[in-house]
Amino acid sequence: MSNTDQQTRLPKFAVIIIALGILLVLVRLCLWHVIFDATDDRDRKFVESKEAPTGMHCANDRSRWSTVAAIVHHGTFSIDQIDSRRGKHGNWGTIDKVYHADATGIERFYSSKPPLYNVILAAEYWLLHQSTGLHILDQPIVVIKLLTFVNQTVLLLLILIILTRLGQQVIHDRRILAVYTLSITFCTFLTTFAVTLNNHLPAAFFVLLAVMQLRGLSNQAPSARPFILVGLYSAMAVTFELPALAFLCLMGVWCLTVDYKRTLLWGVPGVVIVAAAYFGVNKFAHNSWRPPYAHRSDGEIVEVLSLDDGDLLVRGELPANLDILSESMPGMGNYRIEEHPEEGRWRIFDYGNNIRYALVLRDSTYEVRAWDNWYDYEVNGRKSYWLPNQASGVDLGEPSRLKYFLHLTIGHHGFFSLTPILAFALASVMQQVFHGDEFWRPLSRITLFLTAILLFFYVFRPLQDRNYGGVASGFRWMFWLIPLYALFLAQALNASRKSFFLISLFLVAMVISLYSAHYGFLNPWQNPWPYPN
Repeated sequence: MSNTDQQTRLPKFAVIIIALGILLVLVRLCLWHVIFDATDDRDRKFVESKEAPTGMHCANDRSRWSTVAAIVHHGTFSIDQIDSRRGKHGNWGTIDKVYHADATGIERFYSSKPPLYNVILAAEYWLLHQSTGLHILDQPIVVIKLLTFVNQTVLLLLILIILTRLGQQVIHDRRILAVYTLSITFCTFLTTFAVTLNNHLPAAFFVLLAVMQLRGLSNQAPSARPFILVGLYSAMAVTFELPALAFLCLMGVWCLTVDYKRTLLWGVPGVVIVAAAYFGVNKFAHNSWRPPYAHRSDGEIVEVLSLDDGDLLVRGELPANLDILSESMPGMGNYRIEEHPEEGRWRIFDYGNNIRYALVLRDSTYEVRAWDNWYDYEVNGRKSYWLPNQASGVDLGEPSRLKYFLHLTIGHHGFFSLTPILAFALASVMQQVFHGDEFWRPLSRITLFLTAILLFFYVFRPLQDRNYGGVASGFRWMFWLIPLYALFLAQALNASRKSFFLISLFLVAMVISLYSAHYGFLNPWQNPWPYPN
């Protein structure tokens, strides 16, 4: 056997560890958390009312699976016909949805998730449906578990293999390599979320692929292929995690320093291809170039009314000089004014043109604005979860930015406190900033910069957005950074191998990380163990 084979082939103990990790994921994947987890009563009412199990865990993945079913079986991105399914059909309802007019002007519900991933899932399901006859609405558990395995568990397996191979190049002590493999296999939230459909694990996968392409560039003469792939992989990461746009930009700068001509000639087209797919699918699905989460505020001002005219409109009387309504609605009764939970705000619906407007009271005027808040709706008496005073618990914003920062880093949702093995990796990141080679030094700076950018981005969001990613066993919006920290974890363990104290401390960190990662054993969509439930 050649030295190259020995370097690329994983040791048997590493293969066994990874296989056991994936086997455990499969066990978790095959169990349905409401039936088998007696401590999890959040969905108990669905069991008691005899709603059929579906294999979905929460509103987050129901939002995506509803779109998959709608695309394949109804030929639309609207989830109206799926979202209302209850009882013997299972619970398909979700709060992660938006409400806006389709191309014909009729208002419908849609998933709030960017649609490109939903289209990929729908294509996979269509192939499964055509080849096996399995129907997601009739056999949801089988279909959902199979596709979750393909889109989450398989990606986790590939991540673990890539990271272990990298660790093998850094760590030459077999015992330390075993500890490293155990850590990345069992002690991060990527493993936790491999049993449920989510965007974080695919984002982490593409981040790792992009970095490994640049690792190749630092070890060989540049060619066109890695630049194309870096562009494609980095852009794909953005389609799953919008803040990964910072990662894309930083990877672009790194490529420019390696070879600016190939970066512009080959890397940029890779980004353009993904961007065209992302925005093109969004336009087709929502008749808008902007994804749903970019429609959370009022549109442009289309009319300004005096206080008297605005008061008339609120009372249901059409002011004579209201141009936007007078031509299409010459008389009373062709429009309606809807009350709104936010003081000084109303909804106007134009029956003649199927157009909605927002009416907003200012100090001395009323503004009639184009409707562009897709999260603002009340349909058949049911209000959007995202309206004022509707969200509760962990979805409420944290008033104190300092407190929010502390909980994101070392508190009850802490990136480093829940999985303290990443704190060891952070120490290595700091060390490599000054002492790394042509690969590790720029990667350490990118990792450090991305961590700071993400924390700054979330800490300085508006109050309603300063939550912890809903009910989830960790701060999931930073999970896509885990592969970067896992790369440096290999460096940290290799540097600590001769210190009994550091290795002992790391083993303690492993135990805490293992507990955090498996606290949500069957359902990762639950609060972390330190969080005051």
